[in-house]
Formats: sequence, C-alpha cells, structure tokens
Amino acid sequence: MARRKKVKKSTIVKIVVISGVLVAAAAAGVIYLRKYVSTKFADNSTEYSSAKASVMDLSTRVSGTGSLADTDIEEYEMPENVEIDEVVVEVGDKVTEGQTIAKINTNSVLAAMYEIQHKMDEIDGQLQKASEQKAATTIKSTVKGRVKAIYVTKGSYVIQTMTEKNALMILSLDGYMKVEVDAGDLTAGKKVTVAVNGKKYTGTVKSVAEGKAKILITDNGTALGADATVTSTDGKKTYGTAKLEVNSPLSIVSYAGKVTSINVKVNQSIKKGKVLMKLNSTSYTANYDKLIKERADLAEDLADLLKIYNDGAILARMSGTIKTVPSTEDSEAASSSSSTSSSSSSGYYGYYGNSSSSSTTSTTTEKSNSFTICPDKKMTVTVSVDETDILSISKGQSADVTIDSLEQTFTGTITDIDKSGTTSDGTVGYTAEITIDKVDGMLSGMSASVLIAVTEYKNSIVIPVEALNNTGSSYFVYTTYDEETKQLGGMVEVKIGIQNDSYAQVTEGLQEGDEVWYKKPEENPFERYMNRSGSGNRSGSGNNRPQGNWNGGSGSGNRPQGGPPSGYNRTGSGSGSGNRTRRSSTYV
Repeated sequence: MARRKKVKKSTIVKIVVISGVLVAAAAAGVIYLRKYVSTKFADNSTEYSSAKASVMDLSTRVSGTGSLADTDIEEYEMPENVEIDEVVVEVGDKVTEGQTIAKINTNSVLAAMYEIQHKMDEIDGQLQKASEQKAATTIKSTVKGRVKAIYVTKGSYVIQTMTEKNALMILSLDGYMKVEVDAGDLTAGKKVTVAVNGKKYTGTVKSVAEGKAKILITDNGTALGADATVTSTDGKKTYGTAKLEVNSPLSIVSYAGKVTSINVKVNQSIKKGKVLMKLNSTSYTANYDKLIKERADLAEDLADLLKIYNDGAILARMSGTIKTVPSTEDSEAASSSSSTSSSSSSGYYGYYGNSSSSSTTSTTTEKSNSFTICPDKKMTVTVSVDETDILSISKGQSADVTIDSLEQTFTGTITDIDKSGTTSDGTVGYTAEITIDKVDGMLSGMSASVLIAVTEYKNSIVIPVEALNNTGSSYFVYTTYDEETKQLGGMVEVKIGIQNDSYAQVTEGLQEGDEVWYKKPEENPFERYMNRSGSGNRSGSGNNRPQGNWNGGSGSGNRPQGGPPSGYNRTGSGSGSGNRTRRSSTYV
C-alpha cells in the first residue's frame, strides 16, 4: 500500500504566502497600468452635457436604390414582306422626326399592298353573310311562368345590365319560391308557416339534407330576395330566417341592344310566346364584329404601306435615340438594351395600338424586325418596398431621386406600384416605379438612390437621443444639474415618437427651449490602449453614420455637436431593379 508523504505545515504556509504575493503583485501591476493609461490617455472632456429642446420638421422616409431605365420606348414593326435595302442609322444614334432611318425595296412594298388588298376583299365577302345575323329586336318567353324580377329599364343598354346582373329578367317556372333554414326536427312533407313582408304563407318541407330544410311556398305575391321567417304552424317554434329564392328559375338574356319597351310586370303570370321586351340599336353577331375589326386593322396596315411607298423610305415618326434596328441580309444589327422599359405597339410601322411595358437588364443579339426609338424625355428607377411600408405610398406621390454619378438630386413621381409581391428568405417585398425628367448626362443603368417621404411631422420637439432614460415601460429626462454634487435632477417623464441614432422626437413632456441634461457616453481609455491597432475613419456600408472622427479598435467616438443631421437613411447595397429598402427618421 502506497504511503502518502506528509507536508510540513511551515511549507504550506510558505507556498500560500508566495502565491498571495504573486497575485497581489499582478493585481498591483494591473491597477498601476490602468492608472497610467487612464492618466495618459484619459479624455478630459466635460462629463455632462446639456441641450435645449428645439422645434423641427421631421419626416419618416422609405429609401432604396436601383438603376435608371429608359421609358416610353416606341417600337415600329416592319410590315410583313417589305424588304429593307439599307439601314442608315445605328443603335445609339440621335434622330429627329421625319429623318430617313432605312431605305426600302419599293417592289416589295407594292407586293405587300396587293396581299393586304386581297385579304380585305375576302373579308368583305364574309361580312356580307355575317350581316344577315343581327341580334333579335324582340325578346319573347319560350315557356309559361311568372315574372319574378326585371333588371332592365326603358332606355338601358342590354350589355350593361348583363354585366351587372347576368340576366335581364328572372322567370319562375314551377310556381314555387324556396327558403332554406336549419332543419331542427323538420322532416320532408311537414307543414310550416312562412312569414314574408308581414304576410303568412303555408309552406311545405320539400327535402332535408346536410342539416338544412328546403321549404316551398307559392311564387304568387312573394318577392324574390325578401326575408322569410319559418315557424311551426302553431307559432311556438322558430326555425330561422333566410332570403327567398326562385325554386325553378329561368334567366332571360341577350347580348346587344337598347331597351325601348318592357311589356310585363313583376309577379305577372305569362304564357309561352309572350313578348317580354323590345330592343333597338341591336348589333351584329360577334363574328360580324370580329370581321369588322380585322378589316380595320388591314386598312391601317395598307395606309402605312402607302406612306412608305410615297416616302420611298422608312422615316422616324418621333425624335429620340435609336435603341434597336432591324436585321438585314448584309448585316445582323444587334438588338441592344440595358435596363429599359419599352412600350411595344401592335400592328405595322406607324400604327399605335395598346402598349405594354417591360423591363430588361441584358444585351441581346437576336435578329429584330423593328425599329425602337426612345424619346429621351423620361427615365424610371424601380426600388423594392418592404411589406411594412407598401401601404404608406401611393401613385402620384413625390420622391427624391439622387443620381450617384451626377451627384444631383431630382424630384420624381411614383408612377407604378406592383403589389403582387415576391417572397425571399421569408420576407415579402414589393416594388415601386419612380419617373423623373431626363436631363443631359443621364444614362440607362446609372445607379440611383430614392427617398420617399411617407409621414411628415411639422413643428416637432427634438432632443439628443442620449438624453433619454428608459425605465422599461417609459422614458424620462433630467432637466437640472448640480455642479457641486455632480448630480442630475429634475426628472420629467416624456413620450417619444420617431428617432434615429442621434435625435428623438418628444410628443409629450417638453416644450421648445426646455433644457435637458445627460451624461455623455464614456470611453474606456484602458480598453482603447490595450486594443488599439491604429486609428481610422470607420463607417458602415449603407448606414450613413453622423460624421465625426471614429477611432479603430472598439470603435468609440465623439458624436458631433450642433444641429441634427440632414438625414438618416439606411439602405442596402446593390444594383438592378432595386434592393430592400429601410424606413428611417429624417430631420429636415
């Protein structure tokens, strides 16, 4: 068995004493170093500071970034079968209205006109047959029944009533109205009492299904849509109230015409063949209208071809910048665009139809059969808007757009808001399009920053944010300071509104000119000495900190004195259609 060596008591005492001396020495060294650093590197600035509550106009803004894009670009599609001999402009060229942009083969234009005229002759033959298919001017009932609803009025148009009601009249075919209530103890065949507009009718339970009882009463004198209350025949039990409906309805419909007379009344019993109403201004069938539209389109195409033939060339129909040119056999002109919004028109060259906008951020080399010209009058920038802010902005609202490369700010207008929303990393985002006037130097693709004021606060009381003290459930400020005791006093509870890193809006508790005292943020000179690795100007990307000298290491610094900053705007970095925006408080 191993024997434990016994240590003398004097030895233990020596070890403890030596250890204690080493610890004390180390502690003394740390204390001395702290004292030395505190003396050498201490900040001798005033420990307490004061400020007076001032009145300012504030605003809460949504900010974001995006890229400039051309807008209102018009596309002139070359007529089918027309051959281009030479394109005399290039992408990026400035043109004026009426300037020649392409030379054409006149023989191909003549051939195209002949083809269109042939198509128009064919349509004329089809129109002759379709003209015999006009809508009826008299509407008759094909069955006997009772008129329960009349939605048209004399002088009204059929198409309007059909759009709103899906019918011109409603007939009842079997003589009954129905009402459905909770079944309770009702069974098929049981008699009940149904009260409608102060009158009582005897009803019969037709069927019971899925907890509902369908009860039938006469359609003579009972109004469609009226409230019907169902009770037991002795009146002691009420089963419920619901709207009366036609049990076996027939909708009277048409698609064209204007009502000149109505020949029946509500609740009137009618026979088969009864004239219900008369119409005039009836249009032709849908096929006839389709043929008319096709012929009109061909007529416009023919007019365009005639103009091209007379001009002997393709002329620019507006002044602006060439964005794309058609491909020719001798050369393949690249269709070049970068972050542009274009409005494409249906039809041939010079025909302006319903346009649709689209945005691209790429350069393509696909063959094109059209000229596109940008009028150089407007530009747009699209930014993302957070779901918490999307309902705060609206079309027509103004926005400040800063073009980074031009170092200028322009006033724009919100012209479109996409509320369809896209989800990324669990966050829903929306987009807003801002339009500005185009000036010299603006180019598609340039970076732009956008500020949209969503809420404004006029004549607000503002104090430095350091003066606020938070109890967890409320805020208070100190309004006095004792120089002798170095103590703050005069606690006043305040309510605050918006704030940023520098200033806070006070909504209750202070008035303009009231003085508040606060302890300035302390800087630890020992930690700054131990961690220092040089000094520099520290700024976060996208976060516009108040300007001042910021030290490296722990990153402490002196907040600037004086008035509030011109704005506190937090934006992420990025390009393209825009990046996530942040809401910020701005002092103006």
